[in-house]
Amino acid sequence: MRKLLSVVAGALLLGSLAGCGNTYERIEVTSELTGVETQAQNEADEKQSAEEKGDALTPSGDIPADSTAPQESGQPSSADVSSGNSEGQQSAADGDASVGTGGQTDAAEASSLPFAKVAGREFYFSSGAGAWYTAMDIHADGTFDGHYQDADMGDTGEGYSNGTLYYCDFYGKFTEPEKVNETTYVFQIESIEYPYGIGDKINTEEQMHYIYTEAYGLDGAKDLYLYLPESRVADLPEDYVNWVHWDIKGDTLGFYGLYNEAMGEGFSSYLYAEYASVYDRIAAEIAATEEQSAELEAELQKAASQMDMNEISGQIYQLWDDTLNVIWGIMKTNLNPELMDQLTVEERAWITEKEAAIKEAGAEYEGGTMQSLVMNGKAAELTRERAYELAEYAKFD
Repeated sequence: MRKLLSVVAGALLLGSLAGCGNTYERIEVTSELTGVETQAQNEADEKQSAEEKGDALTPSGDIPADSTAPQESGQPSSADVSSGNSEGQQSAADGDASVGTGGQTDAAEASSLPFAKVAGREFYFSSGAGAWYTAMDIHADGTFDGHYQDADMGDTGEGYSNGTLYYCDFYGKFTEPEKVNETTYVFQIESIEYPYGIGDKINTEEQMHYIYTEAYGLDGAKDLYLYLPESRVADLPEDYVNWVHWDIKGDTLGFYGLYNEAMGEGFSSYLYAEYASVYDRIAAEIAATEEQSAELEAELQKAASQMDMNEISGQIYQLWDDTLNVIWGIMKTNLNPELMDQLTVEERAWITEKEAAIKEAGAEYEGGTMQSLVMNGKAAELTRERAYELAEYAKFD
């Protein structure tokens, strides 16, 4: 995915530093056998028996009507192989995909092809940069699994001085997609499970309050819409576009999108293959943030009032602070635990130094209208530098 990233202003660094307690590992969802192989074997036995009696079930050279039945869940169909299943080609769901020597895919297999196309991508829900996010994989057979987390370092109490972490792993299955138009499919959540349950607990050793919750982005879902990359942005719901606008580069969507209509929540998608390493993944996150920061810097230069300048400078700092939290989350999930223990000590020291430097920068303008601008500028500068420093650790782990 282009970014494992996203949102709630600075809230998460201390929360993330304290650790999730349950390091996220992807849950491999194994589908139940469909029984197709057993059925095929039974039919083969029956056919062999009939042929031995001189009464073959099908004429020589003909393909049995059910020879196009989908294979075991999660395996590519012959329609995928014959069509290449590449983006931009007409989907076999349109009804013209051939199987083997020319048989037609059945309705169930054809309608499943959108899931086959998105397998290998990560669907990501966030506000564009920051520390809260929902990341989800959708598999070719319609099963899915993922992770959501958010934190509030200011929400403290007895036994959890390091703050509160909202957290969940989840997995489940979607219903068969139905075609709405040439670029849109709709389906629902058939089932969803939360291994840690729904509830909360206080980890006094980590001084964290864990709140296990539903997956943000799938919560309250009724109809879920899958938009193909060639979808025209102008034709998409405004609520969806507002969530993913950072990722849109033209008149068409350019990626697979997922929209929770009932809640107005939207996912972007990214190919795993884009990242050869954790460092590459973090580097892509920094590059995306640099792009957004440049846009805000341009707005800052055009700002007509001190109030506007203060607000925009705060947004720039927020952007880098949220990104730093996301980078930390990526590293904590993927890097050596011993290295992360070392970095945790270092990071806490850096936070103390950063706060002191920000305070010193603003002291000269204390009480003045420029104080916020100067402090935000220093905070953004130091946080951006730290993001690059952490990326270097990921490079050599």
